[in-house]
Amino acid sequence: MRARGARTTAWLLGAAVVLIWGVSFTATRVAVAEVPPLTAALLRFGLASLVLWPVVRRRWGTLRLERPDRKDGWLLGLSGVTLSFLFENVGLKFTTASHGALIVSTAPLATAMAEAVLHRRLPRPRVLAGFVAALAGVGLIVGLSRGGGATWFGDLMVLGTVCCWVVYSFLTRRLVGRYPTLVVTQVAMVTGTVLLFPLAGVELLVVPVGRPGVLQAAAIAYLGVLCSAVAYLWWNRAIAVLGVTATNSLVYGIPLVGVLAGIVLLGEPLTPIVLAGGALIVGGVVVANTGDREGP
Repeated sequence: MRARGARTTAWLLGAAVVLIWGVSFTATRVAVAEVPPLTAALLRFGLASLVLWPVVRRRWGTLRLERPDRKDGWLLGLSGVTLSFLFENVGLKFTTASHGALIVSTAPLATAMAEAVLHRRLPRPRVLAGFVAALAGVGLIVGLSRGGGATWFGDLMVLGTVCCWVVYSFLTRRLVGRYPTLVVTQVAMVTGTVLLFPLAGVELLVVPVGRPGVLQAAAIAYLGVLCSAVAYLWWNRAIAVLGVTATNSLVYGIPLVGVLAGIVLLGEPLTPIVLAGGALIVGGVVVANTGDREGP
């Protein structure tokens, strides 16, 4: 009975994380409406690092990586935080939360294809079919879906986030075998935040700051505390109980929540092209991640 209760709690935590991460695109769009994008990223991950620091320190005692891994730690922060959220935050200033959520959801497929290329092996037919479908969906959204604040420039910037996430994923794999996942996440946040400082400083000198209010402050607090700290703790707890495969199956809901949040909270349009592109993207990701999981 206790085991069943633990599994139920884990499923609820995982579902809550999907909702939190899905709404993050809307929260980012609200934040960058008045706060410059890099400054918003700095505030988000600076806050998240402060929240996670005592938790990680209490559990594992130190955040230091071994000397041979320190270069990877800085590259992890550069790719997974600094550059990734440079592209995402700038992109979401010039496109919709719906577009951002759908485009970013292709990151796992892009990683699988990059892995196949690096290993010089053909991807499994399911992965290839899913990638082609998702790519067609992205093409529809980027190429044909305008309105509600979406622009080509914003969509292409968000695609840059996908490229950064591929690099981050490979770097993470090098480290998670030797360090706890939450330690690796915290290292990425701390190093990425440090690298954001000079960029945000230059940004504040050349980019006019709007009039941030309570809404922007709440959005940054949401992104830092819930999206980048609490959600990772809950996600790791769900994985510990349910396993990686079962927990990751919930990820398919993130783009759907992202689109709905943009429509409900920001009044973004739900056009036939967004529907068709979203169906191709989500369907492609699901197809690629079902069935036989052996191989790249």
